[in-house]
Order: sequence, then C-alpha cells, then structure tokens
Amino acid sequence: MISGDTRYNANVLRYGADADLLVHEVAMARPELLSEVYIRRILNHHTSPQEAGRVFAQTKPKMAAFTHLVMLASKTVAAPAIEDLVAATRETYSGPLVVGEDLSSFEIGETITVRRSKSES
Repeated sequence: MISGDTRYNANVLRYGADADLLVHEVAMARPELLSEVYIRRILNHHTSPQEAGRVFAQTKPKMAAFTHLVMLASKTVAAPAIEDLVAATRETYSGPLVVGEDLSSFEIGETITVRRSKSES
C-alpha cells in the first residue's frame, strides 16, 4: 500500500493492515523552525515521523518504508538528517523500516528485499 500526502488517516490504517509493504510519506522540521507560520502550514499537510510510526505500529506491515521526504530547512537552520527522521519514528514504531532513496526497488515474496541503486559519479 502507498499513502500520498496525508495526515494520520483511518483509511491508511484500514487498507494498510498487515500489508507486505506500506510506503508512507513523512515531513519533519527542526524544533527551532516550528514557530514559523510557513513551516507549520507545510507540516499540517503531511504526517510527522511519530504519526507515521503509529500508523506502522497499528498496521504491522512486513516492511515499512518512507517516501516523499519533506525535510524542511531555512537559510539558517539545516534540514533534519535521515538519522533524526528514523529516531523520531522509533519513538512510536520498532518494526522493520527503510527510508527510500531515488531508484530504490522492493522485491516482495516470502521476505521483502530492498535494492538500492548505485549512484554514478
């Protein structure tokens, strides 16, 4: 199952239950940016890592994956790192998790295999 831009949503819970692969979007900003109106406006249209973790914990997919990463920054504040995203998700979810990268692929069978593309320089 793949979620699009969404907040915590009952339909994702219902249709994502026991999925082999649940692909979910996520958005995050560093705490010092949360007072900015434009940052809050963007975050209000997406799922936080903690909310996504709750979705994953409730649906129990064989593999949870993040896509459409909205990692917000400003001229003076850097975007959160992938490690920050994973740590925030782990506050509410302890199961299998992968953060998608361009050209990643998933092979679904008895197990879920993740293949990452080798970047060309």
